[in-house]
Amino acid sequence: MKKWISIAMFAALTVGTIVCGTVAGLRGRHLKDMRQTVTEQRMIIDSLLKRRMTVVDVKLNVTDKSRFAIYGRYNRGTISVPNERTYTLEIDSFSLKTMK
Repeated sequence: MKKWISIAMFAALTVGTIVCGTVAGLRGRHLKDMRQTVTEQRMIIDSLLKRRMTVVDVKLNVTDKSRFAIYGRYNRGTISVPNERTYTLEIDSFSLKTMK
């Protein structure tokens, strides 16, 4: 009886060691991939920060003269609703060429 218990404990210990080793190996590979990804992203961010940038503020004022059409059984016509709204135009990237 003690022989079977010792064999079962040895088998459980062996399986546990194999599982822990496999998990540690996969985790190490994942961490290596993550470090490589962070290094690549750092290089890309550094290259983008070294670019020469031109900042332009753009403001666009628009007068919106909306018209609402009413179609009912006995009511027809349009209502003019003048609304002045301010829209902001944002430009992400553009190319600027200077001539001498």
